[in-house]
Amino acid sequence: MIRLSVEQVRQFRDEGFILLHDVLPVEEFQPLIRELQEVIDIKARELHAAGTLQGLHADEPFETRLHYLCEDADDPDDMYRVVFGKRHKTAGLFKVWTLPPLLNLVEQLIGPEILAHPQFNTRAKLAFQESSIGTFHQDGALLNKEAEQTPMVNCWIPLVNVTMEMGGMQVVPNSQEWGVIPHQDGGRILEVDLKSGDIVDCPVPLGGVLLFDKLTAHRALPNRTNKARWSLDLRYCNADAPTGRNYPGFLVRSKIHPERVATDPYRDWVRLFESDSIPEYHRITEKDQRPGLRPPNLNQDKLPS
Repeated sequence: MIRLSVEQVRQFRDEGFILLHDVLPVEEFQPLIRELQEVIDIKARELHAAGTLQGLHADEPFETRLHYLCEDADDPDDMYRVVFGKRHKTAGLFKVWTLPPLLNLVEQLIGPEILAHPQFNTRAKLAFQESSIGTFHQDGALLNKEAEQTPMVNCWIPLVNVTMEMGGMQVVPNSQEWGVIPHQDGGRILEVDLKSGDIVDCPVPLGGVLLFDKLTAHRALPNRTNKARWSLDLRYCNADAPTGRNYPGFLVRSKIHPERVATDPYRDWVRLFESDSIPEYHRITEKDQRPGLRPPNLNQDKLPS
């Protein structure tokens, strides 16, 4: 078990972040990467058959294929949307989210009763998406007020080696001590509302993770390369505290209720999002079905237990 040093724990408490290298086994990311490759390939062939994508770029590696597909698509967003957001609820993502080395790090910061927070994203930041610098924001400012006191750890996890030129992350140390900073439409902090402070670059290699407080101000730089900045935004919070969201998370570690810990991605996670009361952008639909990624009876009334 990788132990955080006293200094690292202090840094998280005082400065609101820790950047760690070589703490997650890279081989554990391969199932998720294969799923993403399959999703991309299916969508590329669909658009190519429809005449809205010039080439398949099938020989390009994971890091660059999506860049060239978006470059060749009549509408780059048609290609990009298939991998962005919250609908990618698969065994591969569940595997990363429940990695013991990752949970060990989180436990040292918020204790052993850990909920996988319902707010998460898969991302592939690309050069075509923006030409200007990203805007600072606090993830916790976008949660319901009830979660203000909830202990939470945000994890920014790359699926490739991420440099600053590829759209790496920046954080403002100590900004979690400022409380909730006013955010404008779109969840951005105006420069005038951002107190003076150092900005720290956080390039993260595959196998590394950036851990930060829910109120740590952060942003991403533009991607100026031909590589996709593949990453995951995962969060964990104390299992007994409000999440600040109206849709469900799942228990990933507990000494009090080990029998409730999620062990099956479909039974314990995906099925939670079948209700019509779940926001549309979070729900799994028939359109999201991909061969080999989800069980064929995903949207039936019952799943195997």
